[in-house]
Amino acid sequence: MKTSELLEHITGPMLDDRAELLAGASDQLFKSATVIRYLNEGERKLCRDAWVLEDISTPSICEIQLIEGEPNYAFHKSILHVKAARLSDSDMDLLRVGYDDNRLLPYSSVVDPDFWDVNIVYTETPGRPQRYSADMGTRVLRVRNKPDATAAILKLKLSVVRMPLVEMTEADTDKEPEVPEEHHLELCKYAAGSCLANTADIDSDLRSLGRAWVNEFNALCDSAKRDRQRRQQSAPQFRFGGWARGNE
Repeated sequence: MKTSELLEHITGPMLDDRAELLAGASDQLFKSATVIRYLNEGERKLCRDAWVLEDISTPSICEIQLIEGEPNYAFHKSILHVKAARLSDSDMDLLRVGYDDNRLLPYSSVVDPDFWDVNIVYTETPGRPQRYSADMGTRVLRVRNKPDATAAILKLKLSVVRMPLVEMTEADTDKEPEVPEEHHLELCKYAAGSCLANTADIDSDLRSLGRAWVNEFNALCDSAKRDRQRRQQSAPQFRFGGWARGNE
């Protein structure tokens, strides 16, 4: 739905029939700018809480050019989660690991007499990256091995969960929210509820109705989160035999 259609639904069916209880018309009490601000706020909350906005195709977000000898790459500020990463010449995802599994450590699994020698310089041989980790605190994606000259011509292709890039505005009411259309009317409930709950000097019953709508929106966010988790969970896998003999 376009921003104009969302505004019409909110200021019409959701708020106009209650305007008679207020000292003024709904279009005076609930300015378009205020309603749109709440629509944007609801969209951000839905994305942040339920991870409903996924992206695999926006170049500025989902593509990172590799650099020879460089393991660390800043990623876009809108990204909430990096689901997967692959090299641009392959359909196979890189192995995703945690921070501790993707940093250089001054030891190896092989016992050697210089194990505790802090003067040993550990070096990494550049090559084709095989694994990655994403530090959401510093917003840095790290690959190992660091790219050599051959790998540096490639790009990282990301699959991400992100926040909206462009807000809805009064100047462009043809714009649609970036979240899937199934959630557009949910945004209306948050915006209309916030209008009622945060408007001073109105009937307490209307403020209570507004809070109830906001609470319903929060419950919808929880439901959307559960739906996403169900869709993404792996199918059960079974392994037969070898119960008494480990992995044999």
